[in-house]
Amino acid sequence: MGAADSRDITLNISEPLFRLTTEGIRLHSNETLHHQTLSNLIDHRSSRTEKIGSHDTRTLKEHLTSIPSDGTIRIRLNISRTSATSLDEVKDLLSRQLDSKLTVADALSFLLFDYVVEQKAAQVMDKLDLSGPDPFGRNGFANGHSS
Repeated sequence: MGAADSRDITLNISEPLFRLTTEGIRLHSNETLHHQTLSNLIDHRSSRTEKIGSHDTRTLKEHLTSIPSDGTIRIRLNISRTSATSLDEVKDLLSRQLDSKLTVADALSFLLFDYVVEQKAAQVMDKLDLSGPDPFGRNGFANGHSS
């Protein structure tokens, strides 16, 4: 990625948002089986911006309350210009949806929230093993009997 294709961003984020970034990096590294960076994760997820707005407005507001974005931990990112544009689009979209003036750090927080929720849901589905031919058969529910 050449200098013209990338953008450096510096953000001052809160400790809860910092912890969300490290959880996202951990999940993405485990998903890809390669050590990842926050910039890699943002570039990977930036195409999903329209899906972030599909979360319930109340859920998004609760997320902002429980994980405030602004803080004193400085992070520097080098992301693709496309990803930077996507973060701006998330910021604008959700600013309208939540009727609130959001920041790029808020947009980053929502992008990470969306990713972590998706990853955790996939883990739950794996644990439930709903992919088998008869997931309820072993409990006797398939043939109408209760155990």
